[in-house]
Amino acid sequence: MRKIFCGLLLVPTLVWAGPTEELLGHLQSLKTLSGQFDQTILDASGTHLQEAHGNFQVARGNRFYWHTQDPFEQIAVSNGSKVWVYDVDLEQVVERPLSADLSKTPALLFGGQPDAVGKAFRIAEKDHDGQTVTYRLTPKGDDPLFEQLDVTFQGNQPQSMRLKDALGQQTVIDFPQAKVNGKLDDSLFDFQPPEGADVIQQQSP
Repeated sequence: MRKIFCGLLLVPTLVWAGPTEELLGHLQSLKTLSGQFDQTILDASGTHLQEAHGNFQVARGNRFYWHTQDPFEQIAVSNGSKVWVYDVDLEQVVERPLSADLSKTPALLFGGQPDAVGKAFRIAEKDHDGQTVTYRLTPKGDDPLFEQLDVTFQGNQPQSMRLKDALGQQTVIDFPQAKVNGKLDDSLFDFQPPEGADVIQQQSP
């Protein structure tokens, strides 16, 4: 929301950025993001269904490395054009083109182009407590993976994401002590299937 304050006399107009401009400003300042993540899946009543933990690295250019370590080890990697999902226990790799649809690939929120976020979502401010701000993103497109996404920043540092689907199930991802704009090894995003793993190639839907 833009707020304009005018006095009785002619004075310069003061304009505050709305939630869309604020969020895109945070995302524009992110070149890389890395650290640990804690993920919790809740049903519509708030009951815990599953927890997962691991580490991640995200870089501008739609690149990410997402390593879930427990309860089941899985690695998801994007080089900006392809995605590989490696199930370690099954020794199986699924390879497919990366979807540019942000409503189906929420990991691209931090690694994609900020302008694309503004085009893909309606953005509102949900909560504001000092330096901590939560923005609510609602997909504009048809048949999204989730109905709404809440992303919380403390200053310019992402703190958490909360996704809610059409059935009310929620996925909460916390980023404790995430590192912003640290140097990452580009080889992380060029996945090579392990020897002996089955590789399944999928086409875009």
